[in-house]
Amino acid sequence: MQKYKDELRPSLKKLWQTAGAKTSGSWTDVFGNNASSDEAFMAWHYAKYINQVAEAGKTAYNIPMFVNAWIVQPEDKTPGDYPSGGPQEHVHDIWRIGAPAIDIKAPDIYLPDFKSIVNSYHHAWNPLFVPESFSDKNGAANAFYAIGNLEAIGYSPFGIDNKVEKPSETPLAKAYNILAQLSLPILEAQAKGTIKAVSLDKTDSTQSFELGGYQVMITLRKNWNGVTQTDKGYGLIINTGNDEFTIAGADIDVAFVPASTGPSMTGLASVYEGEYINGNWQPGRLLNGDEVMMSYKMADEALSNRTGTGARLTAEPAILKVKLYRFE
Repeated sequence: MQKYKDELRPSLKKLWQTAGAKTSGSWTDVFGNNASSDEAFMAWHYAKYINQVAEAGKTAYNIPMFVNAWIVQPEDKTPGDYPSGGPQEHVHDIWRIGAPAIDIKAPDIYLPDFKSIVNSYHHAWNPLFVPESFSDKNGAANAFYAIGNLEAIGYSPFGIDNKVEKPSETPLAKAYNILAQLSLPILEAQAKGTIKAVSLDKTDSTQSFELGGYQVMITLRKNWNGVTQTDKGYGLIINTGNDEFTIAGADIDVAFVPASTGPSMTGLASVYEGEYINGNWQPGRLLNGDEVMMSYKMADEALSNRTGTGARLTAEPAILKVKLYRFE
């Protein structure tokens, strides 16, 4: 434990320190004698066993190995209420030390708080992979969020073989079509740190962040009077060059305000919809007028250094290329 003491997650660190932060002795000497120390004990021995299995497997077929994690449910109060000893977030340190042959601790997520769960599984030593989760529009939003914000290497929806009349017309299939088109730009942007993502709903309907010298403000899609038109929206925003962005997703409005020195107002030089075909961008319509107008309340917009315009994505997932300019 001494070797890893500066890297320990808060839960295990607290368990160890509460028992006196000892570096030798029996398990109860080091971690105490309670339900949490019992769970850590189980996690250690599960991890050691699974590590032996993974090592044997890798001698025959050397591929990355992952273990599924059952997420602790809201009604679970103590270890034993859930399948304890697995790679839950609060015993990640046990698993990464006890099972170095396991490459990914991967969460199955069927809870609404997807964002906080995936953030708790995203570490420098644990690539994010979601092996099981929702397959509806929420699943599409989850995939965009995990890939755009946490460099996720995969999101595997459950139940994609459910009987539907037109599988290619489901919200998830349409979203995955967009992700497939953007696979190379996404990988490049992940490496450069020039990508962000949002997953919005009516309880969390607005997000703002700085990217490429601009404050990017995203909201659920609204009409021109500011009335929200949808319950769910999602998107990726990639800074592709000076004053240039690729935006993809559905049911969001995206506005830009300068966040660096220079002129204080932002205008839209161009907004093209289009698609990637065999990795090459094929522009479609040049959008203007009502297609880029987010609000006609011009006095209110001007007071916030905005023009009332932006990139607008409707219910049909799409890709937009945006070129900005600045002025006074």
